[in-house]
Amino acid sequence: MTVKETLYNILFGPDRSASSSSGSQPSTTISAAAVSLGVAPEALGRLTSHSIHALQNLSTYRPKLGSEPCPSSVPAYRRAAVLLCLFAGRNGELYVILSKRSSRLRSHGGDTAIPGGRFEPTDRDLEYTARREAFEETGLPIDPSKAVKLCELPPFLSANELVVTPFVVLLTDHTVQPHLNPREVDSLFSLPLVSFLYHNPPRNLRRSLHLPLTPDPEALRHMPANEVSPISDWHTCRDILWLGGYRIRRHTFWDERNPIRGLTSDILILAAKIAYGEKPQFSLKSPAQPSQADLITLAFNSPLAVKKFRVKPRMQFLKTPDAFSFNRAERTNDDLEQPQDEKDFELAPPIVSASEGAIIKPKL
Repeated sequence: MTVKETLYNILFGPDRSASSSSGSQPSTTISAAAVSLGVAPEALGRLTSHSIHALQNLSTYRPKLGSEPCPSSVPAYRRAAVLLCLFAGRNGELYVILSKRSSRLRSHGGDTAIPGGRFEPTDRDLEYTARREAFEETGLPIDPSKAVKLCELPPFLSANELVVTPFVVLLTDHTVQPHLNPREVDSLFSLPLVSFLYHNPPRNLRRSLHLPLTPDPEALRHMPANEVSPISDWHTCRDILWLGGYRIRRHTFWDERNPIRGLTSDILILAAKIAYGEKPQFSLKSPAQPSQADLITLAFNSPLAVKKFRVKPRMQFLKTPDAFSFNRAERTNDDLEQPQDEKDFELAPPIVSASEGAIIKPKL
């Protein structure tokens, strides 16, 4: 990778085609969509109508009331935000930028992540947290005009019990030159957003995922066991027990560069559902699995939270979802003893139900 190489070339290689779009859209269609999204028409020139419609779905999305269940109970130092950055791939589809965390990191080292991090006292809001952290980790533009906000997703609870708010943006500047922070990030890569709706991707999508056009039986023999779905070389899931024994389904997507699992998978699945208006091809949740709002309540506003509160007796609380109080002293040793990866959780017993294995095939 050269210093002057753009992010686009790093992710896809040099563009040697005369036209980088797989099928240009009528200028009136692009212009109308650009106005609704608040971007220049040139930012959409590579995209198919299917992808443009997905962006419009994201831009009109708003979290449901109650998705932030107990804002006054979540201390500022337990909040984080991530920047789910989409861009137009050369095949006209939407791709998402992912990072491989540095293997030297104590927490989640070597895992696939969406760029982002913890709220800091100088951050004006969580969106700024996501942009600042993504810029510091990868060099993604902090300027909102170069990474245009599409929507904010409801918060998620991470394995180490941070409340993580994702912000979805569209990268409009393909000349961005990434600057990876070697202490935090080993590499960047990208995947089609729609791929996170599939258990067995169709042939045209398998090419983009660098999978064989038909699954290799020998490779399938070595895939991890699946909780409820037939065996696949792309997606697996298993159930774990968390927060007092609640059964939670964890999803893994087996990209050749690095698996995508846990919280990162959950966020990407939701973003893809909203964008394409389709249900995943797999069983998303365990029977009676708590919602993310319920998990946050369990972690911060229930008897389960008492032990954590005793660990941090001087914690500062949020007065409203947008008002952050923060004491820098609270940052000392704030990594509580929590499971850092799904392998550290207790596995749930198998489900015995034929209906749980049913597959719904989304439209590509």
